[in-house]
Amino acid sequence: MHDWDHVRRVLSVNTLRELQLETANFARLMGFDHHGYAVKLQDDDGPGQTAHHFFHDYQNEWGHSYATLGDPHVASLDARAGLARQGLPAVSWNKRGEFAYLPPPNLIRRGRQQVRAAGDFGISAGITIPSFMRGVDWAFMTFSTDSTQDLREFDLLVGPAVHFVSALQVSVDRLLRKPAPCRELSRREREVLRWAAIGKTSWEISMILGISERTVNFHVRGACRKLHVPGRRAACARAVALGLISV
Repeated sequence: MHDWDHVRRVLSVNTLRELQLETANFARLMGFDHHGYAVKLQDDDGPGQTAHHFFHDYQNEWGHSYATLGDPHVASLDARAGLARQGLPAVSWNKRGEFAYLPPPNLIRRGRQQVRAAGDFGISAGITIPSFMRGVDWAFMTFSTDSTQDLREFDLLVGPAVHFVSALQVSVDRLLRKPAPCRELSRREREVLRWAAIGKTSWEISMILGISERTVNFHVRGACRKLHVPGRRAACARAVALGLISV
């Protein structure tokens, strides 16, 4: 099954349990052994509700690290949450404390401590993907493996994983909160997003629609503003989830 099939399926889930199952299916497709997700909403949804949500499939004490993020002090010291708070991109890592790119100094020490601690539970390497959405303090997904420490093996997995997590975050927003109303997309914005959703670049879309690449990017930015998302992939995922485009 292609990773886009999992993106479509995670966009159509109706419960958090279904979302967890689709995430597990995607992780297996990509060859990962485990996964974990956590999010801190900016505000509570009301009496009896919580702003901290998480799920994981770690069968050891490492999974407890997701539960402890409900403590604001713990979350403030967590390198994974820090990646999201600082708006940094996905990063692959291994238990030796090596990273695909060097995080800022205020995160690198904590990050190395955390991945080495993960190594104590048999976790060899993984990808941590910060997630961004309106009304979220921080959110991240980690996919990990017990079988390799070679970061080069993740090079082709980062893109599909980021795409999946952007779609997952749209569903999290839909299931946990009432999303803000979106302004209606123009016909051209829908056209551009539909082609982008099936993997076409801005240049390819410009050739298909007979407009300039700059105009394509203008419409993508406009769609992102209306859909309250930070980028192209998230805009495609949200547009599909809302039924604004079909692929």
